[in-house]
Amino acid sequence: KMKVTLVNHSSLLININRKIILTDFWNTSPAFGSWLPSTLPFFNPVYLASLSFEKNFYLAISHAHDDHIDDYFLKNYFNKDMKIILNEFPSPSLKKRLNKLGFQNIFTIPNRQIVKFDDFEVITIFDETISNDDAGITFRNQNYCIHHGNDNWFKLKEHNLIKLKEFSKNRKFLYCSQTNSASGHPMSYPQYGSSMKSELFNKVKKMVLTGLENVKNLGADYFLPYAGYSKSYVKEKEYHLNAFDPIYENLIKLIKNEKIENLDKMINIFCGGTFDLERGKVTYPFNFDPERLIKITDSYLIKENFIKQCDSYNEKFTNYTINKEKLDDYLNKFYDFVKNYLKRFPKFYPTITTKKICFELVNPNNKEKITKTLHIGNGEILDSDISNKKFIIPSNLFNALYEKKIVFENLYTGYEAEVMRYPLEEYNRDVIMYIDMYGYKYKNS
Repeated sequence: KMKVTLVNHSSLLININRKIILTDFWNTSPAFGSWLPSTLPFFNPVYLASLSFEKNFYLAISHAHDDHIDDYFLKNYFNKDMKIILNEFPSPSLKKRLNKLGFQNIFTIPNRQIVKFDDFEVITIFDETISNDDAGITFRNQNYCIHHGNDNWFKLKEHNLIKLKEFSKNRKFLYCSQTNSASGHPMSYPQYGSSMKSELFNKVKKMVLTGLENVKNLGADYFLPYAGYSKSYVKEKEYHLNAFDPIYENLIKLIKNEKIENLDKMINIFCGGTFDLERGKVTYPFNFDPERLIKITDSYLIKENFIKQCDSYNEKFTNYTINKEKLDDYLNKFYDFVKNYLKRFPKFYPTITTKKICFELVNPNNKEKITKTLHIGNGEILDSDISNKKFIIPSNLFNALYEKKIVFENLYTGYEAEVMRYPLEEYNRDVIMYIDMYGYKYKNS
């Protein structure tokens, strides 16, 4: 048998042949410096921590973003000897992070292998053209298969389609992937103005349609939409009020005018729901209204001061001084990182060398500012804002970044900086991938 409970966000509790697999656990530690879960774990996290001491328990972690791995709670309450399943990434940074937290019993799944654990098997689905540090994880027994795609909502490449189809062959197959925005775009982009909401809806709609397309191409039996139950709390902003809530009814509204052959594959599930692959049914221990729950959770996080843990509310980040040398140093080191990374992985977004990235530091107290643009191709730094991607950063948060107290991704994915792009319709994913990767390397250096 196989049953799957949506705990919250992208955390699933999978019951497979009396084995228990918990994926991507996240409690209340802020992710990206501003994210908090819009639905708290359906099971009290202490109960989940207690489960980790059982011999039949496994924790699976898809990647190192903080909304998929709650360092604080794992370190302080989970069993240090529990079995942990990861993809084998080009960089061992996720494994090292877990080692630092005190976990050693780690199993890495090679990209082209099937690994057997007692009476279930695992593969990972990895696309190095999209990310070098994120992967889907797929589990199967004799009769059932579940793909934990987490943030990997993109259209599957042919080789991964073939791999998944073969692994799920002759089994009931549940495909799970992200159906909500997971970056500052478009909410932290002032250029969108009044069209921001429609841009956000179109972005989420694309994710849902791509998920259903993958389900169709795989011949999967069911589609579970998840990995979007989060809100960003940034001081003097209203991002948490404008966020999209990915409950089933809202997703259906987005795609109701599309001609979709397999819409019946998408299951109506909310946090706390358990899907039985044998029966094809979702059940709950009791009924509650999802929209009301999300509103109460928002109120709870604010009134109980969970938001005070977020960067923009942090009373320690009070250095608003703008220092030109620090800005130049950060950009120069970023340029060196890109050069060295491309030597190792020349096919990983080589377009990065044609781009320009701008940092504009602003002191919110007196409006003093400084603007610098790096030409990533030749390392030249200009006193200009002519660029492909511009980040308008509060000076205290840049200082926190420079002093290795936060990572760059807090500024972008965490909505803590405002972002401009030129032209508006060009994503510049290459810039984001490299500046985010560098941010982690810089902080850990």
